[in-house]
Amino acid sequence: MNDVVSIDTAALMMDLSKRTLWRRLSAGTLQRHSMDERGRVMLALTDIAEHLCVQLSDEPAGGGDRVLLIEADKGDSAAQNDVALLLLEQNRPDIALQWFLLAAQQQHADAMHYLSELYQQGLGVERCENTAMLWRAKAASQKHLIADAQMAVITRASK
Repeated sequence: MNDVVSIDTAALMMDLSKRTLWRRLSAGTLQRHSMDERGRVMLALTDIAEHLCVQLSDEPAGGGDRVLLIEADKGDSAAQNDVALLLLEQNRPDIALQWFLLAAQQQHADAMHYLSELYQQGLGVERCENTAMLWRAKAASQKHLIADAQMAVITRASK
């Protein structure tokens, strides 16, 4: 497996704009690795690793955070949710929000529930009760046990 990620993921995980990365590519300070099947420019993870805004573990035998990030970049919703959790652990809720959104768009119930919590608490995003309730209801509709129980309590309280 090539340890590459898209320029989109690189920008997000480096907390830079894509425009900045394109300038670095043009200047030759960053090298284009390849293109993926979707036509996205891919960058070697080793070339950007020291510039990431979070620490990624390097566990042997194909595991670890690097593999997780690569799978998230490919569109795996469970990996996207897990990358978001890693970002929360490292106090980057602003970037975690983006990964939770990607996973939630694929109907990942845990991601929807975490989004409700981020909006409820105002972590990485402006606090908004309505948006929190929307994500909680969506998670409950996907049979997320905690969100379902929270919605039941809210429903009983409003009667």
